[in-house]
Amino acid sequence: MEELKDIKGLVDVPDDSLMHLLLSLGGGVLLIVLLLGLLWWRRKPKRRRQRISPQERAKAQLQAIDFADTKESVYAFSETTQQLNPHHQGLQELLKELEQYKYQREVPRLSEEHKASMKKIIKEITNANES
Repeated sequence: MEELKDIKGLVDVPDDSLMHLLLSLGGGVLLIVLLLGLLWWRRKPKRRRQRISPQERAKAQLQAIDFADTKESVYAFSETTQQLNPHHQGLQELLKELEQYKYQREVPRLSEEHKASMKKIIKEITNANES
């Protein structure tokens, strides 16, 4: 045994394995919680805004025409009716009659006859698109 004099005594080695184990477990639990939260968030029903179709928007614009402003009402009427139903019977004739209200600086008030025709066509177009 005298030959084994070069063997040294036990050395104290720092043991961090418990800390590494706890950090790994904590990270794993945190990752699982985040994934479950993401899955729950994706599965929950989303409230979506009701999208309005261009036809519904045009129909609402037609029904909201203010006949007090002659030029604006004629322009809005001609534009939106062309979008909704350009082949409506009697529409083209009425639009030709309404051109007198469009291209002048000072326009006369909309006649009751034209106003009634416009309201009739608005009613027909909006009712036809509802069904």
